Amino acid sequence: MVQSEITREKRLRRGAARQGLRLSKSPRRNRRASDYGKYRVENSPGGSIVAGGVPYPYSLNLDQVELVLFPERHGHPLNRDEDFENAITPHAPHDGNWASHPDDD
Repeated sequence: MVQSEITREKRLRRGAARQGLRLSKSPRRNRRASDYGKYRVENSPGGSIVAGGVPYPYSLNLDQVELVLFPERHGHPLNRDEDFENAITPHAPHDGNWASHPDDD
C-alpha cells in the first residue's frame, strides 16, 4: 500500500470515529479473494454493518468509504489539502513586485 493510501485510510478512520462509526478492513490475505483489501463501515458500539456488507462482507474501496462518511463533499472541486491551504493563506491582491514594498521608501 502506498503511503498516501495509508494516510487516507487513517484520515477516514478518524472521520468514522468522529461520527461514532468504525472503519474495518478485510482480514483476508489472499489477493485473489473477492474482498481482499476492501473495507466496511460499522456502528462502533454494536458492530452492525452500516455500509459495505453486500455482496460480500467487505466490499468498499476508499473512494466509496469517503462517499459514505462525507456525502456532502461529493463533487466538490477542491480536495481536502486545497481547502486547508485556502483557509490559512491570505489572498490579498498583489502587484507582482515582491522585491520592494511601498512603505520601504
